[in-house]
This record gives sequence, structure tokens and C-alpha cells, in this order.
Amino acid sequence: MSDRGAVGFIGLGAMGYGMARNLVVKGHDVLAYDLNSQPLQRLVQQGGRQAECVAEIGRSCQQVMVMVVDGEQVEEVVCAPGGLLETMKDGVILIHSTIALSELRRIASTVETSEVTIIDCPVSGGVTGADEGTLTMLCGGDMSAFDAQRPLLDAVATNVTHLGPLGAGMVGKLANNLILGVGRLAIAEAFAMAQKAGLSTEDLYQTMITCTADSKQLRGLEGAIVRGEYPSRTFLGLKDLSAAIDSGAAVGQAMPITGLARELYRLIDDKSDGLGGSDEVLRFLLDN
Repeated sequence: MSDRGAVGFIGLGAMGYGMARNLVVKGHDVLAYDLNSQPLQRLVQQGGRQAECVAEIGRSCQQVMVMVVDGEQVEEVVCAPGGLLETMKDGVILIHSTIALSELRRIASTVETSEVTIIDCPVSGGVTGADEGTLTMLCGGDMSAFDAQRPLLDAVATNVTHLGPLGAGMVGKLANNLILGVGRLAIAEAFAMAQKAGLSTEDLYQTMITCTADSKQLRGLEGAIVRGEYPSRTFLGLKDLSAAIDSGAAVGQAMPITGLARELYRLIDDKSDGLGGSDEVLRFLLDN
């Protein structure tokens, strides 16, 4: 039975839960699935509904939002037996996960002969943006399909931009995260140098936000730099830098700076028993 008005939502992680909850708050009938039962139960308490599997969402919904971790998980959800492609007769899959352009193209190639349309619409704004519904959404794909999904997109984001054909949103998001990933390393090196030279990191930070090096990213790292606070983050630098390099290769663009940054992330990852979040590059450089 097809529930024509239901919105499928797959992936209730740190950001996915907030997005799904905002859909419910805005009056959408949300049928959600996650391997973790706890966020599913919380969403049900908020007024959402729980699906028992991906196939149930595919059979029931014409609009499905996918917010899982990486390309492998997106492929599993869309292309595996019992996945969305096998169970959806028609409709739109909105991919919010940040994945490589080549991964998106490979997934899209599997739906070309079906009545299913894919739109890539990764998000920026972190957990706070997801919880408050103030995300920025970078979108690519068929313009008419994009326009038809605006009520869903506007329910979870305040800045929604269509950047071009399929893949344009993903490239835009990877460009953003590339800058974040390289920038974190630069900030970490700068403050590690200053610390070893005997400067107060707090004094330098307060001075730097009045200088030309001031930035939203620098200010967002105040807790880590000044107070040694390293909260969990949704930005996974090693994964996203790798996806950016892959995407550069897909369009014939050399990425030497990003490549070097990725190798440094890998080195820090190996030496710190895994990056819990990309602020860990600051912890590693400031503590060593």
C-alpha cells in the first residue's frame, strides 16, 4: 500500500534526527528508519512513525530523504536488495549525505531506467542547524523535481540553493568542507607554534579575531583553542577530504593542497587511535 503523503527518512544520526523532527513539527507525516532504535523511539514520541526496514519505506513513500554517513551506506540503502530502487515504483530520493561525486554518479546510473529521480542536497550548519531548522542546503538535479520538493527542503533549512545539474550540490558541499579541513590544520599549526613560543593561546585568540585572520571557523574553535574543549562534531575531515580529492579526479582537477591535508589527517588519525571528530587535529597538535 502506498501512503502518498508520507515522507521517508533514513538515518537518524546527530543531524538526521533534528531534520526528521523538524519535518514532523512542520506537519509532515514522517516514516523513519535507522539501525539504532533509540532515535527512532524518540521520533515516534515526537509524532513520527517507525519503519521496520528500508523496504517498507520504499513501498510506502514517494519522497525519501537519506541522511546516512558515507557513500557505501547510501549505496546500500538505494541499490542493495530490498533497497529503495527495488521497492520504489516512482518518486524522488533526496541524498543529504556528503559523498564523492563518483559515488553519486554511480548510484544515479542505477536509477536511469526507473521512474525514480535522485536529487543531491547535502547540508551545512552542523547539529545546531539541524536541530533549529536553519541549515544551508546545496542542491543539484532536475529543476522541476527540485521545485516539487521545496516544502520538504524548506522545513529543515533556511538557505536552500539549486546550484546546477545532478552532482552540483555535492561538489558545492565538498568545496565547503575542503576549506574547513585545510583551515583546521592551518589554525592548529598556528596556535601550536604560538604555544611552543610561550604565547598565551587565549591572548592570541582574542587578538586574532580582530585581525585579518578572523573567520567564522576560527571563532567556532574558540572552545578548543582557549579552554581545551573538544565536543563531538559532525564534520568528518578525513572522509570529506578523500571525497573532495575523488571528486576533483572525476572532473580532471588536480588537488595537491587537499591531498597534503588528507595525508596529515591520516597521520594524525593513526597516531591518535582515530579521529573522533576533526577538532582532534587541534588536540593533537596543541598537545604534542
